[in-house]
Amino acid sequence: MRPRKRNKGQTLVETMIGFVVLIPIGLAAVNVVTLVSTSQNNEQWAEIAARAAATKPDQTSALKAAQDAITECEVNSIVKKVQITGMNFDLATGHVTVNTAMQVQLPVPIPGFSVVNCSASSIQPIVSTPAPR
Repeated sequence: MRPRKRNKGQTLVETMIGFVVLIPIGLAAVNVVTLVSTSQNNEQWAEIAARAAATKPDQTSALKAAQDAITECEVNSIVKKVQITGMNFDLATGHVTVNTAMQVQLPVPIPGFSVVNCSASSIQPIVSTPAPR
């Protein structure tokens, strides 16, 4: 009969190395899921703002409508700020383009990389163009 080897120390070392590898992967996955989710929200908010702007007859009222639509967006501990960075109200092409920017605070901060800026753009047809005379 062979004597049994004792593997208690080896098992403990393997478990500790596994945790050192798996925990950072899990924390990084939380950040990735947060970024994907907030990026999709930013695209939706850009589209809502562009739709609001598309119902107005001129640039100034369209910008005001887009800003009003953005102020209705909820900010929380993850989404710090949402703002309109640009708008192009072009009657010649019949389209309005709205650009938004959003600051995202990562739930698991990485040194030097705790806040991410996401941007989105949406184009909508202008539906309030007056008929030509």
